[in-house]
Amino acid sequence: MDRLGIDVSNDNGYEVTEALLMLPPDFPYAGLQAVSTILEKESVFVPGYIAPDVGIYHVDGFIYHAWVENYETVLLPDRNIVSRLAQIAKGDSLANKGDVHSRKVAAILAFAQCLDIQIEPSIAFHELAPHQGNTEAMDELAWFRVADSGKPHEWLAVALSEADRILTVGTPQPIDPLDLAKPLKRWRRNYAVALKMASLELAQNLSALDKVLALFRWMYSDFILAGPAAILACVYFAPNSPPKKGLLKSLRSPTRQRAIEGIKNAAWDITHLSDFVRHVNDEPEHSGRRFIFATLDESLREIARILIGQNSDISPQDELALSLQQWWPADDAQRISVTWFEYLNQTRDADWWDQYQDRPEYVGETVAHIEHDILAWQPQ
Repeated sequence: MDRLGIDVSNDNGYEVTEALLMLPPDFPYAGLQAVSTILEKESVFVPGYIAPDVGIYHVDGFIYHAWVENYETVLLPDRNIVSRLAQIAKGDSLANKGDVHSRKVAAILAFAQCLDIQIEPSIAFHELAPHQGNTEAMDELAWFRVADSGKPHEWLAVALSEADRILTVGTPQPIDPLDLAKPLKRWRRNYAVALKMASLELAQNLSALDKVLALFRWMYSDFILAGPAAILACVYFAPNSPPKKGLLKSLRSPTRQRAIEGIKNAAWDITHLSDFVRHVNDEPEHSGRRFIFATLDESLREIARILIGQNSDISPQDELALSLQQWWPADDAQRISVTWFEYLNQTRDADWWDQYQDRPEYVGETVAHIEHDILAWQPQ
C-alpha cells in the first residue's frame, strides 16, 4: 500500500489537521489528480457546504473527509450528465464524436467512484420520462446503474483521453417498474412560475427591475414564494450580461409550442435547483452527509451558488444583494434583495389561505391560464 500524508484545513479555516493514510496499491492517485484538474477548470461542482481551504476539487480533501471523518458525500447531477454517462456505459466510441462534454462527465463519474461519492440522479430521470417516455427513461436508468458500478480505471482512462470507449460493457439488471413520467408536484409549481416569468419577459413597457418585482409580487399575492425560481428570474432578467443562455429557449419562436417546451425545460432547471436546496436544508446538522450539485451549465451553477450562499459572515439579504451586483446596478440589486426578504418575512393571514381551500386544482388553473397567453402571443 502507498502512504499518503494529508494536510487539510478544516471547515472553520483556521486549524490544520494532519493524517497519514495507507492507500490500496491500485489506487489511481495520479490519474485522480489529473481528473480533479479537469473538473476544477470546468468548475462543474457547487457544494452545499463550506468547502475546506484546499478547495472543492482537492483529492486529499475528499480522502480525508471520507476516510478519516467518515463523511458521506452525495452528488446530484443534472440530466445532461446522467444521459451521457448512460450512453458511454454502452461502449460507444468517443473518437470523432464531436461531443466536447462526454469526457468531462466521465471525469465526474471517475472522481465519484474513486472517492466513495454516492450519486443520486432521480430528478434527471423524472425529467427524461415526459420527453421520451417511461420505457426509455427506465432503460437509461438501467444503463446509468451499469455506469455507476463500472470499473473506475476505465472511466479514468476515458476521462483522460487514454481510451475512446469503455471496454468492459456491463449488462443492465432488471429494475422494478417505476412511473417516472408521473408529474412531480414540485415541477408543476415550478412550471407555473416559469410560465409567469415568460409572460413578464414578453410584456411590453416593463423594465428589467419591474419584471423581477412583478414576479415577486405575483408569487406573494397569488402563488407561492419559490426561492430557486425567484433567483433564476433575477439572473434571467438582469440587464448586465448575465449567464442566462438557455434558460428560456425559443420564447419568441413563431411556433408557439416550441416556446412552451422551452419554458418546461426551464421548470426542470428550477426543479433540479430546488431539489438541491431541499437536500441541503433537510439534512440534520452534524449528520455526516453533504451534497454537491453537478452541472455543465454555467447559468445553473451561478444560480445554485447564490441559493446556497457562499459567505457566512454576512446576512443572507446582504449576500443576495452583493451577488446580484454582478449583473445589476447596485441600487437595483439592493432593492431586489430587500423586496424579496420583505415578502419572505411577511406572514399570510388565514383569509389568504382560505381562498384556496376549495380549489385543489389551483396550480392547474394557473398553468392553463398563462399557457393560453403564451400560446396566443404574437410578435409586434
